Amino acid sequence: MAKTNVTLSGYTVSALTNYVETEKDVLIRSVVLGESKGDTIANCRKQLGVKGTERLNYLNVDPALQSGAGCGFNASGNTAFTERDITAVRIKANDQFCPDDLIGKFAEYAVRIGANGNAENMPFEREIAEGIAEKIDEKLEKLVWQGSVSGGDLIDGFLTQALGADSAATVNVSIASGSSVYDAIKKVVLAIPENLLDKALVFVSPAIYRAYIQELVEKNYYHYDPSFGEPKDMFFPGTSVKVHNTLGLAGDKKHLYASVWDNMVYATDLMNDKEEFRLWFSDDDDLFKYKVKWNSGVATLYPDAVILGTAATDLV
Repeated sequence: MAKTNVTLSGYTVSALTNYVETEKDVLIRSVVLGESKGDTIANCRKQLGVKGTERLNYLNVDPALQSGAGCGFNASGNTAFTERDITAVRIKANDQFCPDDLIGKFAEYAVRIGANGNAENMPFEREIAEGIAEKIDEKLEKLVWQGSVSGGDLIDGFLTQALGADSAATVNVSIASGSSVYDAIKKVVLAIPENLLDKALVFVSPAIYRAYIQELVEKNYYHYDPSFGEPKDMFFPGTSVKVHNTLGLAGDKKHLYASVWDNMVYATDLMNDKEEFRLWFSDDDDLFKYKVKWNSGVATLYPDAVILGTAATDLV
């Protein structure tokens, strides 16, 4: 029997009437704070209540140690606030679904029409709602790393800022053509300032991370146990620096980004009921519609605490 590919207009991601009503707080937090796919937003520093452009509120305290012999008082030290801006822009996702598109297809059993002619429940509402949250999270994870306003995106991500607006302050490391992934990561690790070494991570794309694991196996630095699966991150041999498998860098094969979580800031509102995750049935056109709206933006507190390795050619 020949197979027929059927495309149902609109039914890719959506939400659920009762489910969304009861789980909307969970769903919007999953979208805004990255709690399903990527882990960047979940781990970096948060600045909440940001509706547009605001100052990064971070205090850097550096007391001076002095001789305590004798009497007297001598004020010495440095306490400074960062003076960098962070901008969170409004982002939304909208779509609509016609339940009649399912009539005559395998899923028509899920369509329930009430006596008034309106659909009583959205077919596959729970599954679609959770799919929306997961897919938005996946897209947002990539946006906070590789988003480029000049390229048509809504925000500039961490990598884009290090390559552009913050490039003068960023610690830039050039990686020669033909370098192995291991040697490229090593060069970045050696460029990390000493005061960051205890918390630093080297963020790399999944492709680079996979190649790194294989190099470690070949070098016998890592005795692989298949029962453990592929770890999310691993220490670079002989250091306390972790190499981190970063979904948001997927597709990038030339860059290695090193910093600490506390230096990377994600801004959103999440404090003033500005975020929405809604699904409703529209009597005007007999369609289910959904709307997800939130705001997001990223910045680093100290660009000079970012080490960016750039390879002359793709590393993998």
